[in-house]
Amino acid sequence: MVDRTERWLGLLEQEGRGALRLDNLIDLARAMRIDDLSALVGRRFTATALEMPEHPAVPEIRHALTHSLLDLVPDAPPGSPAHLERRIRHAWDAWHVSRTQNTQLGLLLPGLLRDTAALTRATTGAQRRKAYAIATRVYLIGQRFAYGVRALNLAVQFTDRALLAADMSDDARLMALAGWGSAMTSLTAQQPLEAEETALTALRHVARPASTSDASVRGALLLFAAMGAAGDRRTADAWRHWDEAERVSAEIGRHVDVETMFSAVNVGIYAVAVNMECGRTSDAVTSAADLDPKEMPSSNRRATHFIDLARTYDKAGDRDAARGALLDSVKASAETIAFNPDGRRLVAGLAGAVTTPDDDIANLAERLGLL
Repeated sequence: MVDRTERWLGLLEQEGRGALRLDNLIDLARAMRIDDLSALVGRRFTATALEMPEHPAVPEIRHALTHSLLDLVPDAPPGSPAHLERRIRHAWDAWHVSRTQNTQLGLLLPGLLRDTAALTRATTGAQRRKAYAIATRVYLIGQRFAYGVRALNLAVQFTDRALLAADMSDDARLMALAGWGSAMTSLTAQQPLEAEETALTALRHVARPASTSDASVRGALLLFAAMGAAGDRRTADAWRHWDEAERVSAEIGRHVDVETMFSAVNVGIYAVAVNMECGRTSDAVTSAADLDPKEMPSSNRRATHFIDLARTYDKAGDRDAARGALLDSVKASAETIAFNPDGRRLVAGLAGAVTTPDDDIANLAERLGLL
């Protein structure tokens, strides 16, 4: 038997939820004693559409994450905390602005990881908490990279490091922020209930926000709680969390949080995503119509939003609109779709279904290794 709950199996049978995940297909094939996956999914199944490529920077980043703690303790930190803070800001700028954000972080992270680990190990006394606060932020950048390239094991490592460093920093906002990163990792791993529970637990660290920054982290946690509930098909809970996040966005005005991108426009983006996860395709399209993509300050967030839109249009049977949204995603970020399983699946489906030549989609499918 497949090691799943009756609820999961019921959703699979009724809605097809999770059916295209490769690990789920393998579990089902084993339970049914089927040797060939094409017997389950037909000829359109291609491993390249479902399997993520490994980003070239992953091995070096993994090596830096591990070996930075195994190196000998330096006599003095390699750089001042102020210098590391500037490098952290530069890394976030690269993530939000660049169309090749994963590659940019891949270039910056190894050195950041080594120097941050050296700082925490060489610092003593009252400055030690500040060093761990810096380490928390660096590990969260690493978690964002690992999330962006779907390197799940690496994302889990960064999540754990961020939580431990935040605890050592004795900073409530950083504990909440590390919990936000952990919830993101759970969502990526298709564990929506775990994501919701983690987000709601982390909320306790910013229960009474003392600043706009605290409120932004609280709002971002509520959005992840909404996505977790939506992924678990508990629509009422999803919208209750989303409504509270919208109230937070109204309180902070035009502020955009650098680390979480929480803002009023991001709340609107999640309205599309929550509707999509809850199976409300027409509502998702309506929510999307109220958004101006130009107001989204993050290239990765814009690109991901367009992939969500493409999913929505595909569900509604509008292939032309789905095609346009996928191409808009590539314009926003050249890399996001390469590591997004939904985007890859949609490109593979469109490339295989056209009856007339579609050079743009065919070229995109070829670049993604789907042809």
